[in-house]
Parts: sequence; C-alpha cells; structure tokens
Amino acid sequence: MRAALLVQGLALTVALAVAGHSAATVARASRPERMDVRGLSVPVTWLELLNTPCRHQGQEVVFAFQFHGWPERWHPGPTRFGEGAYAAISGWADEQFPWIPEEFDNPAVRLFVRRGSEAQRSFVGALPHQRFEVTGIVREVWRDRPWIELTGATLLEDQIGEATVFHAARAIELMEDGTFVMADEALQQALSAPLPDAARDELSRLREMCATEMADPKPAPIRPRK
Repeated sequence: MRAALLVQGLALTVALAVAGHSAATVARASRPERMDVRGLSVPVTWLELLNTPCRHQGQEVVFAFQFHGWPERWHPGPTRFGEGAYAAISGWADEQFPWIPEEFDNPAVRLFVRRGSEAQRSFVGALPHQRFEVTGIVREVWRDRPWIELTGATLLEDQIGEATVFHAARAIELMEDGTFVMADEALQQALSAPLPDAARDELSRLREMCATEMADPKPAPIRPRK
C-alpha cells in the first residue's frame, strides 16, 4: 500500500513538472525574441560620420580610411582625448582623392587610440597610404566632429598608393594640357593597382572623359612664348 502511494506521488510530481515546462515553453514562444545588439558595429562612411555625428554618438561604428600619420599635437578641448592617455591618428577618408594636392595636404580623418592598447599596436609600422578597416566608438561630439576611440583595425589590400597618386596627378596635368592619349595611358597605370571603389570610379570617370576627347580631337592650344 505504501509503495503504491509512493508511485502515485512520483507520477503526480513528474506530470506537474512536464506541465510547467510546457507552459513556460508556450509563454516564451508567445513573446517576441529580443536581439542583444551590444557589440554589433554599424557600417558607416567618414562623410556620414561628419554629416550626422550626433546620430552615432555612443555607437560602435566600422569604416575604412587610409593611414597618414601620428599627429604630435591636437587640442582635445573638453573631450577625454588628452595626450597623456591617447595617441592620435590622421588619415584620408575614402571620399578623398589624394592625387588632388588640396586633399593630399588635408587628411580629413582624425581618430584616437588608448596608449598601450591592442588598437594602437595594430598601427605599429603602418605606412602612409595603407588602408585599414577599423571599429571604434563615437565617444563624444565636439565642434560638430565625431571623436572616436578605436577598438580594432584590420589592414586591407586595396589602397590609393603612391604610384596611383603619381599617375593620377600626372593624368590630370596632361588632360589640362589637352594631351588626352598620354593622360589615358597614365590613368591606366593608376588603375592597375587594387583600389577602393570610390577611387576606381573617379579614375574610370576621367578615362571616359579622355575617351570622349580622343573620339573628337581638337587642335592643341597655341601657347604664347615666354
């Protein structure tokens, strides 16, 4: 008799546990799933960051840029990015074409890495024109600019290297002189390297201009003697 009561009690306990598990499963299924978005980087361009910096404040973003150098001095203002704790990095945005002298002389990107961090070590030995894909957090917005702390960097193959800058700049000079055949040859040289999409599109546009002019040649301009 006692054994029968024990068996009945055990069966009742199991039944209640199964019912509770089923109810919990149904309740979870009826609730929408919540995605943990922490740690997900938002892909952006530097131009987008400049145009809408406040939209991205506090976000981790990912974008590409070309390394320029390590500025020794900057004015951190009220931000956290003082020279003691951080090092600065300057670079050209993908929207910049460094074969244009004004853009070569004014790299638009400024980022920050904590001294001694893995992010800083990612740029040890970096050379001008090398292109990186970086992740970073928009810590602050000051003077309408995003102040970004880098958290990681990966070296990319495509870049606007010194050879491309030289050939593209030479092509523009030749186009201004009306020498479109030689300009087209220089542009072909500039396009021979792995390039970011924006740079390739711009150089291809210049080649189309050369092709149009070569299809309808005009007399070379007569230059006055000096």
